[in-house]
Amino acid sequence: MPTKQVCPRCGQDWIHPYRFRADGTTFSLCTECDSLWWLGEAVEVARAKFLDDVVAERLGVEGSPWGGLVWADVIEPIPGHGG
Repeated sequence: MPTKQVCPRCGQDWIHPYRFRADGTTFSLCTECDSLWWLGEAVEVARAKFLDDVVAERLGVEGSPWGGLVWADVIEPIPGHGG
């Protein structure tokens, strides 16, 4: 079983494994502060990205990418990895 890691950016939640629904690209996410790290990337403050920025880039929009979308439309937890 993978070792749980506390978010280095906010210290308020565990890092959880997620993936993009469209293509299965995996990443690690703090669901408290929305910090994101790509799979295989060191989970440290200097490498953190914000979920909104990554989603906006992937959807090709500027500003808030969500509009009428919710997280479940775009990302999902990876089953069987706890959280």
